[in-house]
Amino acid sequence: MTCVCKCFAKIDLDATKPLLIPVDHVTPQITQKDVGEIIPTDVDSTQSTGSMMSRIADRSFQYWYNNSGFKDSAVGRVAESTQEKLKTDVVVPSSSASGVTHKFSFKIEAFQALAKMEYTGWIKAMIDYNARAAQTDFSVSEKLFKDKDLVVSHSLSAREGMSSMGLRWSF
Repeated sequence: MTCVCKCFAKIDLDATKPLLIPVDHVTPQITQKDVGEIIPTDVDSTQSTGSMMSRIADRSFQYWYNNSGFKDSAVGRVAESTQEKLKTDVVVPSSSASGVTHKFSFKIEAFQALAKMEYTGWIKAMIDYNARAAQTDFSVSEKLFKDKDLVVSHSLSAREGMSSMGLRWSF
């Protein structure tokens, strides 16, 4: 048995109200600047797809984390508070006026997967560990002149180790 149904409706176009489509003021609009902040422009042809996707994910998270909308939110305020609690300085004062004061600064940036340690005293030394990149950077600097430092640094990752020596000056 086949049923054929017909339905007729009359619409009075003069009495019909216009269709109003609401404007979305909530969803953020992505701009060219946003894309430039997220997509790396220094692409290496030897870089793997996984490495590239990891860089895009890291840059996306950093961009979102540093966004004022996130920082002003409840989650952002908790994240900032947590970051501040993961910083500490230990100062060992000199026993005499002509002695050297030693300062150790420890900082863990959990949301960026970074750990940093800095020493100032006889020399200036710094160790940074980036868990995402599985890379450790170490540098030692000594003041040569008022505005010039001799810097010895070493960077170690799963792919390579690189040492360098340089002259840094401030102006």
